[in-house]
Amino acid sequence: MKSWFIYATLLTPHCHSLLATRYTKRRIPPSYHRAHSQPPSMVAVGDDCANMHYAHNSSHWKIWSVINELETNGLSSNNAHVRKKECHNIDVTNTVVQILRHWRDLWAGQSDWQSLLNKKSLLHEVEESIVALQFLVDWLEERSKQNNNSPVTLVDVCCGKGILSMLASYLFRGKTSTHVSSIIMLDRQQDINWHHIMESNKHAEREDRPTISTWGGCNLHDVDTIVERLEDYTCGPLALIGIHLCKQLSPSCIGLVNILGPEKCSFLCLAPCCLPRVVTTMSKSRNGGMMPKRIKSTHQIPLTISVRAYESEEERQARKESNRRRDGAMKRTFADVPCYLCSELHPIHKCNLLPPDEKERIDIFQKAAALNPCWKCGEIGHFRENCPKTEQPSRPRLALPPTMDLDVTESELCNAHDGGGLFEGYCHLLGTAVQRADVKVLDVGLVNNSAHHDNAANLENWNRDRKSIFIVSTASK
Repeated sequence: MKSWFIYATLLTPHCHSLLATRYTKRRIPPSYHRAHSQPPSMVAVGDDCANMHYAHNSSHWKIWSVINELETNGLSSNNAHVRKKECHNIDVTNTVVQILRHWRDLWAGQSDWQSLLNKKSLLHEVEESIVALQFLVDWLEERSKQNNNSPVTLVDVCCGKGILSMLASYLFRGKTSTHVSSIIMLDRQQDINWHHIMESNKHAEREDRPTISTWGGCNLHDVDTIVERLEDYTCGPLALIGIHLCKQLSPSCIGLVNILGPEKCSFLCLAPCCLPRVVTTMSKSRNGGMMPKRIKSTHQIPLTISVRAYESEEERQARKESNRRRDGAMKRTFADVPCYLCSELHPIHKCNLLPPDEKERIDIFQKAAALNPCWKCGEIGHFRENCPKTEQPSRPRLALPPTMDLDVTESELCNAHDGGGLFEGYCHLLGTAVQRADVKVLDVGLVNNSAHHDNAANLENWNRDRKSIFIVSTASK
């Protein structure tokens, strides 16, 4: 091995190129050679011979086979409307192929890009991104016909590596203000390697592309916090896309859209994934499986999933203030209430400005107490013994946001989609929770060609197929 290495280093650049080309042909997928009579061009990642040979070694990366698959066969969808290019003014699939070629020529072979361009699920994620972006582009085209020219901010919910956001940044390159002007990626994880996003942003302004903001550590279930952050950060309408949102994340995403309202959030494209645990547990119990003890006693009553409903900003702030007062009343210590005398954050009886006279001190204590919430109702202006709300319990109630409850018992899920499967019924039931006039639940027919599910063990498994149902909602054209 040592002698071969020494011999290789003495070869001329021309010989290196020949060896690299020969080595590359053995690693490029056979389907690529069938579709292209000429070998692939040299990937220019550097001027020296070593970098060029290194680039050739990337020919086994997934991005090569993804490009070839999309060029040769298009989307792996059995839905003719989705595959038919003449149905769309702008064909996103062809544009994405050109974008992937650009990425391949720039970054294939570089170790920092392997987690993105050589990702095992790259084809599936690219296809699902194409479907979602095609819905978005079609809506933007119709919207522009109505002279609605306000720029849109795209929000990639539970973004993961951010493949959809990356594609969107290049897809809307050089577009007018009627299209996407900025992109936000939301994800709960904070340790995701987003190196590719940072590198892409370096050239976004020069290439007239929307930049991508990464918001790690965002818990989608903490809807109030995300709503406030989106309202503070953005000034125009939002378009939300969430692909493969598992379990309770899909209801939370719909709740986020409902709270933002139709004027702020004008577009939603949601592809649910896993069923919530309450649905799968209920299904197992009906088929003779074990049911957890906490559900056994209540499995005869309807099982529900709560989805947040619209709440105005004034109502939301009033609810949060009421709960803040409740927390203070429950703790009996109002640590966040400034001192009555000096406005510092400490109890009044520890204030250094208290007078020595006992009568004056008691008078100050009473005035300070009048500014604290009532221990019974949480409101300010009276004490518990003088509380006018005699019907209230001994402690203030928690102010809950408005919600709608979806019945997810098996019969309701099947009825939601004319007797179809649980997952189809669940998606259609979620569609009824979106507070918009225009809501469509569409099966785009994406096919899972990489797995084998045609066996007896999977015939009754609702999770055996690729998830290809999209909930698309628009507030207006």
